[in-house]
Amino acid sequence: ALGLAHARIEPVGKQLRVAIDAPEIARPRQPQQIRLNVDGAPVGEAVWLTLAAVDQGILNLTGFESPDPAGYYFGQRRLGVEMRDVYGRLIDGMNGAMGVVRSGGDAGAGLRMQSPPPTQKLMASFSGPVEVGPDGAATVTVDLPAFNGAVRLMAVAWSQSAVGQAEAEMLVRDPVVVTASLPHFLAPGDTARIRLEVAHADGPAGEMRLDLSSASPRITLGASPAPFTLAPGGKARFDIPVTAETVGNATLTATLTLADGTELAQPLVLPVRANDPAVAETRRFSLATGDTFRFTADVFAGLRPGTGRAVLSAGPLARFDAPGLLTALDRFPYGCTEQIASQTLPLLYLSSVAKAAGLGDGPQVAARIESAISRMLARQAPNGAFGLWRAEAGDFWLDAYVTDVLTRARAEGHAVPERALRLALDNLRNRIAYAPDFDTGGEDIAYALMVLAREGAAAMGDLRYYADVKGDAFATPLAAAQLGAALAMYGDQLRADAMFARAARMLAARTDTDDRVWRADYGTDLRDAAGLLTLAAEAGSTVIDRQALAARVARTDTRRSTQESAWTLLSAHALIKAPETSGLRVNGAPVDGPFVRVLQNDAPVAGLTITSAGGQTTDITLTTTGVPEVPPPAGGSGYSIDRRYYTMDGDAIGGDRFRVGDRFVTVIEVIPHEAIGGRLIIDDPLPAGIEIDNPNLLRSGDVGALGWLDPSDAEHAEFRSDRFIAAINHGSSEGRIVLAYIARAVTPGAFHHPAASVEDMYRPQYRARTATGRVTVAK
Repeated sequence: ALGLAHARIEPVGKQLRVAIDAPEIARPRQPQQIRLNVDGAPVGEAVWLTLAAVDQGILNLTGFESPDPAGYYFGQRRLGVEMRDVYGRLIDGMNGAMGVVRSGGDAGAGLRMQSPPPTQKLMASFSGPVEVGPDGAATVTVDLPAFNGAVRLMAVAWSQSAVGQAEAEMLVRDPVVVTASLPHFLAPGDTARIRLEVAHADGPAGEMRLDLSSASPRITLGASPAPFTLAPGGKARFDIPVTAETVGNATLTATLTLADGTELAQPLVLPVRANDPAVAETRRFSLATGDTFRFTADVFAGLRPGTGRAVLSAGPLARFDAPGLLTALDRFPYGCTEQIASQTLPLLYLSSVAKAAGLGDGPQVAARIESAISRMLARQAPNGAFGLWRAEAGDFWLDAYVTDVLTRARAEGHAVPERALRLALDNLRNRIAYAPDFDTGGEDIAYALMVLAREGAAAMGDLRYYADVKGDAFATPLAAAQLGAALAMYGDQLRADAMFARAARMLAARTDTDDRVWRADYGTDLRDAAGLLTLAAEAGSTVIDRQALAARVARTDTRRSTQESAWTLLSAHALIKAPETSGLRVNGAPVDGPFVRVLQNDAPVAGLTITSAGGQTTDITLTTTGVPEVPPPAGGSGYSIDRRYYTMDGDAIGGDRFRVGDRFVTVIEVIPHEAIGGRLIIDDPLPAGIEIDNPNLLRSGDVGALGWLDPSDAEHAEFRSDRFIAAINHGSSEGRIVLAYIARAVTPGAFHHPAASVEDMYRPQYRARTATGRVTVAK
């Protein structure tokens, strides 16, 4: 039977009337008093408000709408719809969970734009809660930077039973406005211009002087313009040459002296970046008693100033290069879910090493972890699964890995939302309950069982079934070790040792060619060796040869993926619970605790004299990263990559000479030379005078509308201010990859063009790069 009823729905609260009293025109560089009046407040209720003042241009770019609490609480809505069924009640409560419908998780949807570093201080201010006085008024002070433009004032007021809002626009303007147009960035050796436009609005006209100065050695400026006369309502334009010297943020000041002697100063920032791919080198050597090592700027030979970083460590942690690996993870530039999880996992246990490596103290490391948790949860789908680049489901192994990190983070005292974690664990239980039988594989099942076992949520019958019946079917050493770890957590050490021993035999049987196969679990033999060492040590198993595994994991002759780095650091933590003192003297003083020193070549480097004085040989590891002064030539292993340029009609062009305003298509072609497949990242840095055409206006560069082009489908694409990035899942049987984007020449000058590169993110030995070049943009 269907019953119908009529209901009269009325709002419970009331609406406040809010008015903003602000001047039509305000002067920058001084605080502005904004008066707000609130009327209609219920008798006896305290009223609070907040005021936000934001550059209208920023809000227009982001499509931001002012807060509307009255519309939220009192606006008309569709009635909610709920669907129910009883199928979920048929699932075994020990192995499955009721499904939950959840919305949200749209972070990362669509195009991901990263704005260039701001060249001026942004106009964005928020008051926080301010109590309204008994007369219904409140005054908020807004600090105005050296900013010229429209500011949107957005007020929200509330009491126990009423809400209200208002918005107004205020113009912030100097009597004579100076607008600076700077390149988004420059590379060392680039030459360009800074355009300064002067417009008279009000106030005194006449002879004025404009000076552009910088005390920064990172850039060299041309001469400032001579004094000039500006009539009422007049305009003037000046171009000042600029040359980039070294990497860093160069600070500038544009000072306009008016006819009456008033000075209007405007601070500016010009980033200088070396966007060529960085290189890393790790060296290990021994200091015998009495031997001395000089840690000086010589370690940066051949690296561009401002890009080099050297980490020197000694003692037990140096064997695994823990500080160097933490630094490498921190500097990894892309940020898929797996990479975020891999950056977070070792920070949970090695915060003291992170501090020594210059990554921040305890609160700063905790803030990094909290931020990473939020980013991972933003990619959680409604069913509790996690997507690699966005909120989606499908990758069972990734679900287990992220849930592993989240549960470990909670165990270490970090805040993880209970509902999100419950959904993640329910997803693992459901995936195991519906997992098909297998004759080889099972990597995702083993990982999920280990995570559930740590939370006491795995079924012992499942663990014993997979160990007794399917133990020989697990295809990777890490999967066998993870099942062994799950059994050890439940106290079944006999079966656990059997699985650890099987994992060790599998590793011993592997050959150098086995890592040529693309693995769905993001792994390699090195990662599996580090994982086995970690889990067996945590479980207290003695059936593996820890020394042999540690020697294998501690190799320095290989470039490591994020998975290899994270599990290597976990193995170091599992083996070295309390790092010993290194027995070294630095500049004659003894070292207390583990020895880690960091040098960077962005400032004069004070050398260190390091001597072994502990009566025994001390191992030292030196890891150096930076951008080489002489870029390596084009080449690669496993792949080749080519970069070509076309007009919008498909005609080939050289790509080294443009005029301001020219639009063109950049085509990146990747050719695999072996049937190896992989998760590839393609990175094409831009010259400083070139920008990607606004993808909000041209969807994905609108290359789909170019009939002469047949681009490949990218798993993920980013249009950053200084580069184009795409992630591709490339099958072993697939052919070449073709990607494209539309760019525009925007700044005249001569610019360095870094190499484009392709890399297998989880087998870094497979990579390729183009040659570097120069680009000239004419006026």
